[in-house]
Amino acid sequence: MHVKEIKRPDVRETFFYGKIISWKFNDSIVYLKSRKKYCYRVTFTFESGDQADYQKGGFDTKTEASKAREIVIAQLYNQDFFPYDYTVKEFFDYWLYYYMIDTKDIAYNTFMSYRNIIYNYLVKAIGNKYLCDLKSDDFIKGLDTIKSPDMLRVAYGVLSGSFKYARINGYVSNNLVDSAITLHKAQKRGTRREYVKKQKKEFQKKLSDRSNVYSVEQVSMPLYTCKTEEPHIFMAMLLAVTTGLRISETIAVKYQNIDFMNNKLYVESQLGRTITNDGVPGQNLLTQEKRTKTHNSVREVPLADFVIDEIILQRRHYDELKEYLGDDFHDLGYLICQDNGLPWNRSFKDKPYKRVVKKCGFRFIEWRKLRTTYATILSQYHVSMKAISTSLGHYSSDFTKEIYVKSKMKVVNLASMIQPFVDEVIPESKNAHSLDMPDVTGYYDI
Repeated sequence: MHVKEIKRPDVRETFFYGKIISWKFNDSIVYLKSRKKYCYRVTFTFESGDQADYQKGGFDTKTEASKAREIVIAQLYNQDFFPYDYTVKEFFDYWLYYYMIDTKDIAYNTFMSYRNIIYNYLVKAIGNKYLCDLKSDDFIKGLDTIKSPDMLRVAYGVLSGSFKYARINGYVSNNLVDSAITLHKAQKRGTRREYVKKQKKEFQKKLSDRSNVYSVEQVSMPLYTCKTEEPHIFMAMLLAVTTGLRISETIAVKYQNIDFMNNKLYVESQLGRTITNDGVPGQNLLTQEKRTKTHNSVREVPLADFVIDEIILQRRHYDELKEYLGDDFHDLGYLICQDNGLPWNRSFKDKPYKRVVKKCGFRFIEWRKLRTTYATILSQYHVSMKAISTSLGHYSSDFTKEIYVKSKMKVVNLASMIQPFVDEVIPESKNAHSLDMPDVTGYYDI
């Protein structure tokens, strides 16, 4: 897969210095004979270890220069002194192309979304302004150029995250963004009643969509169909409904991530498009190994016994292909992979999954709802919200409850129709790892 290389803009070297951590003033005020003015000089030491000299002149008397120096000393102690004047564009050039890529390891699609917001809207509106001169009205001016509600939400996040970083690192004295965003939202509510109604309607629709999940009995039928007719997506679907893994995490699982003795899966990475073009030889850019979505996404997930059994069967098939293909097989250790050993990209399951759902006669439920199904079923069986949140890799149990678990979940009971398949796909077991659950019907109060 060929893509155009992302070219980074040139930025000032001082961006890489980081925060000022110490300073040293010359003992005396300096008189510049050529200009017939007084000045003071200071040497800054930065977080990077770099040092830089700073000089401020133009004072008619030694007393004036001394007073100005005292003001700067006070500002330094209060972290309100900025030796360099950066424009908004210069700051965004560094924050997006260097900090977000090198430090935060931003995903490719997220990067492109942020870049669109920054350079098509924010920079055009306020890019030439200096950071130290920014007012709340400037941020509001930039936000007003964005008409799409979805893009506006992204813009709020970009501004909030970038200027929090700017404040922490001493590029601005205070963070005006939060108050500007709050004011902008209030203005929207006050001046665009129809917009608010539309947003409320869309939010309610999303809440309604979240209720469309499978019961444990229902999901057994597509699992059985996968195993018999679309076997290359069976393991991915099995992990989705029994572990709640994201599809990007699922295709990144390697046999080395599985503790067969203790029935555990260690989620340590995901596959997807990165900013750089570096990756495993033979992989396309959509199957590059990268960090998990968040720090919380690195986690341990318990595996049921019958899932372990299926993984063992998968490993036998893996070894058979390895022996048969010889040098043509890429022994990368992926649990879910193509016949040549290379990993799939996240779209590999789209068409087969649609065929499976159609064959089962089910109303189509998106793949991501399998993760929601996992969370909701655990909640129904009184697993704590904190435990569910940890298993899903969320930062907050409140987020899990709001987004993934519905207090009123509508489930159409198809158990009687598909019971013959249940025993085949989810074996009866009385051990702690089984999914031997009672009938699930109607509405549930969680």
